[in-house]
Amino acid sequence: MQQSAVIVCSDVNMLPAACCTLLSVKRNLAVSPVEFLLLGIDLEPKEIAEVENFARVHDMAIKVLPYNTPDAARQTRGRWSMATLARLYMDLHVPAHVERLLYLDADVLAVAPLDELFTRDLQGKALAAVDDYIMAFPEKSGARQRKIGMREGGRYFNAGVLLFDWSACRARELFARTRETFEERSHLFQYNDQDVLNVTFDGDWLVLDLRFNTQTGLLPFVGRPAILHFTGRRKPWQATVPWVHRRMARRYVEDLRDTPWASFCKQPSMTRRIGGFFTYLGKRISGRTRFAQTRAYFGNS
Repeated sequence: MQQSAVIVCSDVNMLPAACCTLLSVKRNLAVSPVEFLLLGIDLEPKEIAEVENFARVHDMAIKVLPYNTPDAARQTRGRWSMATLARLYMDLHVPAHVERLLYLDADVLAVAPLDELFTRDLQGKALAAVDDYIMAFPEKSGARQRKIGMREGGRYFNAGVLLFDWSACRARELFARTRETFEERSHLFQYNDQDVLNVTFDGDWLVLDLRFNTQTGLLPFVGRPAILHFTGRRKPWQATVPWVHRRMARRYVEDLRDTPWASFCKQPSMTRRIGGFFTYLGKRISGRTRFAQTRAYFGNS
C-alpha cells in the first residue's frame, strides 16, 4: 500500500484553523493509514508546542515540518504573501516516503468520508483537483488564463484542495519548475500560487467531483459535500460568519474548546446573526444572474 499524507501550510495566525482541518480529515477516514503534516511557517517553539497540545487533546499525531521563508519569497512583488507561497516549497520538506499527498488550505473542513481519494486511480496525472468557481464565467476565466500564459480554452482549478501523485511530482521536479515560473513572472499572478500552479499543470490534471472542494459559491449545486472550502473573506470562526456556514462555526468552537486556542472563535451577536441572514437573502436576490451562470456550468458537473 502506498504511503499517503495530508498537509496544511500555516503561519501562526491560522494555526488553530489548520489543525481543525487536519482533525476533520482524521474523522473522515475509515481504513486509510494517513500521516498528518503541518508545514509551519516561521513558527516559534511555543507555537509548535501548541500544535502538539491540540494533537494530544484529539488523540492524533501531527508532524510539524519547520519552514523558514526563503529570500526568493520575501522579495516578491504585488499581492503575494509569505503564507501563500509556502506550498510552492513543499517538495523540500515533505518526507521522502510519501507517495500520495492531499494538500488542503487552512480554511477547509472535511465533512464526509475521504478514503477514496487515497486509492483513486489518477490515470497517469500528477494532480487531481476541482474547477475553480471562476470557470462559470468564461470572460473572466479566459482573461485570467491569457494573462498568466495558459493555453486557450483550458480549465482552471481551485488550489484549496489538491490531490497529488507525489512520487510523480518529485520525479518530474514539478515544484522546482513552478518556483522558476513564479520567480520569472510573479507580477502576472493576481491569484498567487493558484495561478502559477495552474500554469505548471495546464491541461495535465484530473478533474475531481465538486464534492471534494465545495467552494462557498458552489454549495447550491452539491448535494453531499465531502470537503467544504470557505472561500471569501468571511470565515466560520469569525464574528462575521456567513449564514450558510453557521453550523460549521460550532464545529470550530467545539474542536478548540479544550486547547490553548479557545479564544480563536468569535461568536456573532444575535443582531449580527439576523443581519447575516438578510445579507444572505439579499445576495441571492441581487445575484440571480450570477447564480444562473454558475448553475449552467456547475449544475451539469
